[in-house]
Amino acid sequence: MAGYINKEEMQAVIERFIDNLSKDEAIAKRSKGLKVSLGFEIPDMDLSFHTEFMDGVVSGGIGEADPPSMVFLEMDNETFDGMFTGEIDGASAAMSGAMTFSGDMSAAMGLQVLQEDMGRVYLTSK
Repeated sequence: MAGYINKEEMQAVIERFIDNLSKDEAIAKRSKGLKVSLGFEIPDMDLSFHTEFMDGVVSGGIGEADPPSMVFLEMDNETFDGMFTGEIDGASAAMSGAMTFSGDMSAAMGLQVLQEDMGRVYLTSK
């Protein structure tokens, strides 16, 4: 498992990831009916970002969301990369303590329909 060398490299990938998510037709189609915001904190890179899936419209950005995200995930950069490349299972990461989460878990469960597509978009953003 890799991870990122520095914050600048990771932030550039995250910015591409968010931009690509907002333009992806499959993500837009699958997010119809969803109203979920997701915040990420990656402490070892001092980096946070957010994504919003609002009835087919996807957006996000670097930093914390305003208003705060409905679901909040915290993990190191290797765990983040592993989850989005499919090397790490999110449930296993949570059970092992490699990832912590808070917020509306029923909303988070609704995002499972996007997991495969988000991984695909992430891989093309690296």
